[in-house]
Amino acid sequence: MSGYTIVDHIQIENHISFFRIDPIDISLTLKNILVSFNDLSWISQFDDEYQRASYQVRAQKTADHIANFIIKANADKITSSSAEYVVSELARQTIVEKLNYLDIPLAELFKRNILLNPGFDFYTRNLNEILLFGEAKYVARQSAFGKSLEQIIRFSNQQQDIADLNDIKDFFCKNSMNNCVKGHKGYIAAFSAKATPTNQLIKSIQRNKHFVDASKYKELICVAVNL
Repeated sequence: MSGYTIVDHIQIENHISFFRIDPIDISLTLKNILVSFNDLSWISQFDDEYQRASYQVRAQKTADHIANFIIKANADKITSSSAEYVVSELARQTIVEKLNYLDIPLAELFKRNILLNPGFDFYTRNLNEILLFGEAKYVARQSAFGKSLEQIIRFSNQQQDIADLNDIKDFFCKNSMNNCVKGHKGYIAAFSAKATPTNQLIKSIQRNKHFVDASKYKELICVAVNL
């Protein structure tokens, strides 16, 4: 996907990494995100016809809603409605492309609820068969890492990641699912960021109590998107 650049990739600890993304061409970024949402080729990976048919219906409804009401074809600016989709998709794409983690579409394209889905925003699996659960947040006036990390820990405490397993089981191997149940899992905090220098931003993140809690798991990835 073009229209953005990765300006920072920093290894904070062995199991904690930080990316910073700059959407240098907003209109191109939005166009490519819309193309990504409408690319339903991932459905063909399923062997059973009933799976393909079910995912086709779910994904098409969501893709149509996004194209008609949230990110239109001629969009050239980020709105409050589109911002979290941008943060989610840029974070997801970056992790898939730069870390070679498993490529899974955004949750709203395949989960039951078309909008306002109550679980995590996106998912992936690392090279050690550890599931990572992603949560994206946008705040207009300040960097949103606090809200993303807070939601992650709240979902973790509520076992929302475990509850999501039935929704994502078609995409992951049994070993990674069982690892998750045993507590071997990770998280991705994706968030909008302002002009704060990266070193200062990382220090602020490290002082956050929810970051400390999230860092106890197998892997934590923080993705800042300049919006």
